Amino acid sequence: MTAVNVLDVTRGHESTAANTFSLVDDPPVVVRAEGATLFDAAGREYVDLVCGSAVSNYGHGVLWQREAIEAVLQSGYLHTGTRLPSPFRADFYACLSEILPRTLTHFQLANSGSEAVEAALKVAQYATGRSGVISFFGGYHGRTMGALATTASAKARRGFDARPFNVHFFPYPYTARSPFPSAPGEELGSACLEFLRRALENPASGVVGVSALIVEAVQGVSGVVVPPKGFIKGLRDICTEFGILMIVDEIWNGFGRTGQWFAFERDDVVPDLVAFGKAASASLPLSGVAGSVDLLGQWPPGSHTSTFQGNPLSCAVAAENIRQAKKLNLIERCREWVEPALRDIGEAASDVRGVGEFRVAGAQLGIELQTDSGAPDKERVAAVQRAALRAGALVYGGGWYSNVLMLVPPLTISAGEMSRAKEAVMRALEETA
Repeated sequence: MTAVNVLDVTRGHESTAANTFSLVDDPPVVVRAEGATLFDAAGREYVDLVCGSAVSNYGHGVLWQREAIEAVLQSGYLHTGTRLPSPFRADFYACLSEILPRTLTHFQLANSGSEAVEAALKVAQYATGRSGVISFFGGYHGRTMGALATTASAKARRGFDARPFNVHFFPYPYTARSPFPSAPGEELGSACLEFLRRALENPASGVVGVSALIVEAVQGVSGVVVPPKGFIKGLRDICTEFGILMIVDEIWNGFGRTGQWFAFERDDVVPDLVAFGKAASASLPLSGVAGSVDLLGQWPPGSHTSTFQGNPLSCAVAAENIRQAKKLNLIERCREWVEPALRDIGEAASDVRGVGEFRVAGAQLGIELQTDSGAPDKERVAAVQRAALRAGALVYGGGWYSNVLMLVPPLTISAGEMSRAKEAVMRALEETA
């Protein structure tokens, strides 16, 4: 099938809810990928600074992933369901338990990030007998109805009624667009914590019957919003004080994206539940929830299940990803090489008109774009994305106000690919200035 046919068939049959044609009318049809480079049908190259929405943490064409898949294919047993144990699933459990806090020993697997959030909300409700949930401004937790109820984005919620879910949204310390302008810089985290504490103490706040608090230790989709040090630890203390289960959503950040295995390690906290996905397999559908035996070892069989959870192909790749990331020191590489390289791009971008600030957290860079008056510049982000595509780089757009240009490369990106990425992004920023 030619590239033209691929586009025509896709356009003729795909739901308009998909993002395939949201940026350009004729996106490149990728036929091959290696490392951080994509190749389209015409042989053009693109540096991948999106990674399938932070999925392909270890790049493309990864030999160990191919070998893990081949091992499952040779067994001929491609689907086990949940009524029989699987050596591939057990192997993933063993590897996963080695990189999580020692109290998080039990896992409920699923297929997508949204499903993982749904499972976390369900087990919290089952364990506490309460249905209230605390979420945060800018929080992004998925698109299925329960996950959507905890997602703060007006764009994501438009057209859907999430009112049956008892969710309360609280300020997140986003210093560039502060919810408390009178609390600058590092004080913003304390102000947000104090506001939450007072609401939980106030019998007239309407915040009652809370089972869980769900939060991202770094808001990825929302523009690489990095909270002040101590904010996540403060949330942990509040959850413990008020008997609320703490769910940390690591779907975007987990498995090395922030330069740690999980972003909550930045504040040295242990959540009650951890939702993970995306880079767990870094290739195939796989997600899940990690928790203690007191939470995930108590609900009866069949309380929550999914036909394809723990698929052997996905689990085999995910287990091997963990082993190879350790062997190749990829988490350290992210922290010691990829993050400084992205910071260099951010510093160069700061000299271009319309760039407000940049934020780096491991292998993710957010560049805040604004008008001359300081207002969020949503239109500029889309223009930069298109210009970068012409220059040979695929870049991401996100943010509370859809005004943040984001670079989300693989942890394995080479120096040459990073150099090409910088050249394309800078050209796009300057072209649209």
